[in-house]
Parts: sequence; structure tokens; C-alpha cells
Amino acid sequence: MADSKLSREHSLALLHKLATDDGFRSRYEQKPAAALAELGVPHETIVNLKASCLAAQTLANKEHFRASHAQLTTAAADECLAMNWPSLKMDLGSGN
Repeated sequence: MADSKLSREHSLALLHKLATDDGFRSRYEQKPAAALAELGVPHETIVNLKASCLAAQTLANKEHFRASHAQLTTAAADECLAMNWPSLKMDLGSGN
């Protein structure tokens, strides 16, 4: 079942690390699952993410992740982040 999503806490931690930590970015590019585990994401969540979320790929620049972190930090949302490689999408609902 590939429909796991990161918690808000893990989403913020991931975005922060991708925006600020070159070593983590390198590890995430090579082995996303191991990098997520490093953040404390539960194994069950990791193995149930979409395969495309766990594929080794080149990341967007740090500014992209800084902006996403800032947006998520100020968002009032229960469902925070859906990973669709290579960009991150936020599910903020319709607001209506």
C-alpha cells in the first residue's frame, strides 16, 4: 500500500534539513529511505511511501526547500505534505 504521508513534524524536519544541511541533502539524494529513517520517520511509513518518493534523484535548490518550509510552518493544515518527486505539494484543502 503506497499511500503513506509524512507527519507535519517529519515534513518540517525534512524541509529544514534539505534547506540547510549539505551532508543530509547528499544522503537524501542517494538513499531517501535511509535519510528519512535518520529523521526518525517510522519504518512502516517509509516502506509505504510511493516508490517515486524513495528513488535516488537530484534535489531542487535549497531556496525551494526554504520557501516550502516557511509556507508549511505558517499553514494551518491537518494534512500537511504529500510527496510527489521531485517537488513537494501541500494539501491545504479547499478552504470552503
